[in-house]
Formats: sequence, structure tokens, C-alpha cells
Amino acid sequence: MSDPRTGPPDLDARVPTLFGIALTFADRLAASDILPSRCATLPADDAVAHLFGDLDAGLAGRLERGAVLVAGHRLGHGTGGEAAGRALVAAGFVAVVAASYADGFDAHCLDAGLPALEVDAPSVFHTGQRVRINCEAGTIANLSSGDRQPIRNATEAMLARLRALLGR
Repeated sequence: MSDPRTGPPDLDARVPTLFGIALTFADRLAASDILPSRCATLPADDAVAHLFGDLDAGLAGRLERGAVLVAGHRLGHGTGGEAAGRALVAAGFVAVVAASYADGFDAHCLDAGLPALEVDAPSVFHTGQRVRINCEAGTIANLSSGDRQPIRNATEAMLARLRALLGR
């Protein structure tokens, strides 16, 4: 069905294969751990300098475009999910991968243009390892170790949304 704001869907659009470097965290990484609450009202480009600031004051300065945030269960719980999602996009993150998301955080990421993907065992990814994400095939590969994980939430509805956001 055609969206009146964007016109008819591009039937040839595909989600491009994404490549990045993993930045990993454990379970229950809060939205305020990603972007401290005091920075939630900053414009996304300014908020980038404060990403993960309460966990590691220097981490934002070491982030490179093309990172993939990988975390365990309940990623993004608490307040500030919308601002955190926008700041991750502004910092150049290409995707967020987790075992599960807190209510709404995956939607905030998607609304910001950031794929929010679920896998069974995010623990196979470690900081600094190369990651390949093929949403169309429904897989995420750790290119450093050879491990692969199926994307649990790669439904047709999710793919349609990603095609609209990222499709080429």
C-alpha cells in the first residue's frame, strides 16, 4: 500500500548489507547509560559528545562511524530512549543488536533510522570485532570469529520499514 507522505513503495528496494565494528555491553543497558538524562534535550549532533558519558567519560571521543551497539536483555530501559536513538544515529551507528529491548526502545531506534535487531546470543560478539548484518537474509555474522546469529525480529513488516528507511 502506498504511503501518501512518501508515494508508492519501491518494489525493488532492498535493505543494504550493513558492516560495522561491535561495541558490546551486558544486560540492562539503560537509555540513560547510552545518553545521560541531563543531555537528552541537546540537539542530536551535540549529544554525540556525551554518549556513554556516565559509563566511560572518554568513550564518545573514541567512537568511530560504523559502530554496531550490541547488548544483552532489556536494552534501553528507562527514560530518554528517543534522544538516545537520535544520538546514536548522529554518531554514525549503523545498527543496534540485542537479546531483547525494553518497551519502546526498538521503536525509538527505528524512528531515528537505526535498525534495532534481536538475536538469541549477542554474547558471541565482542567489542572491536567486525560485524556483517544482512537483514534481507535474516542473519548477523561476526566476521572476526565466524559465528552467525539469526535475526529474530526480521519479519516482513520490519523489513518493509527498513526498506523504506534504508533501501537502495
